[in-house]
Amino acid sequence: MRVMSCNIRFASSGNDRGPRQWVNRKDLCINTILKRNPDIICLQECHNDQLADFIAEIGDRYDNYYGISYPGNYFPENVIFYRKGKFRSLGTGAWHLSEKPHVCGTKGWNSECVRFVNWVLLDGPFGRVRVINTHFDHASQLAREKAAEMINEDMEVWGADYPQILTGDLNCDPANKAIQILESAGWVDSMPEKDRFTLTCHEFQGYRGSFDFGICGQGRMDYVFTHGNLKARDGEIIYDAEGDMFPSDHYFVFADIDYVF
Repeated sequence: MRVMSCNIRFASSGNDRGPRQWVNRKDLCINTILKRNPDIICLQECHNDQLADFIAEIGDRYDNYYGISYPGNYFPENVIFYRKGKFRSLGTGAWHLSEKPHVCGTKGWNSECVRFVNWVLLDGPFGRVRVINTHFDHASQLAREKAAEMINEDMEVWGADYPQILTGDLNCDPANKAIQILESAGWVDSMPEKDRFTLTCHEFQGYRGSFDFGICGQGRMDYVFTHGNLKARDGEIIYDAEGDMFPSDHYFVFADIDYVF
């Protein structure tokens, strides 16, 4: 199965003009994703109008699940799309990355933004797989580390061999302690070693290689991890653009993942 993680850049930023505006780049964004023919699409920074655009374009081919960041159906954020006819949902869940994970809209550990996790348990042609999608905070290192610990705790109750996938913009590179916490619990990064530190946040500038993001590090922020009876066969960063227009301020990433029996 092919799994994509895509931070699509929220549409409501007042600083975005011209090719950075969602109305101008949305077709490129959606087509960049569809061109890879993914089975599972995990979005971050998806706002209500962007979700409506995705559903209008791909809703005939993909079902979806999302939680919300604030009470009142405000910002679906971490949407998970999965291919119709290949997967069916057996269960879903959402919780916040805070000291009160089941209280919608809560922040924790000096996080600047509300951050949360969505997950969906899918039944597919080769068995079941649990897909977890999230977005770590960009400002608080403590919040990133606590988020990683919470995800590990949640993962462990399913058992060491249970097939699970973790996607997201984790706002830190692989050298960060938050990533080390995830990997210490058995999460395996799908990206090949040669691209492990290659940046994915380019701020609409088309940066390649590395860039200093201060406390977030100098490399990749976007991930597809596997855990349990799964193995990534390939991982790739997508560099699509049309002139000075990019699908987002992040490069999207994907991985081809197999079950291991």
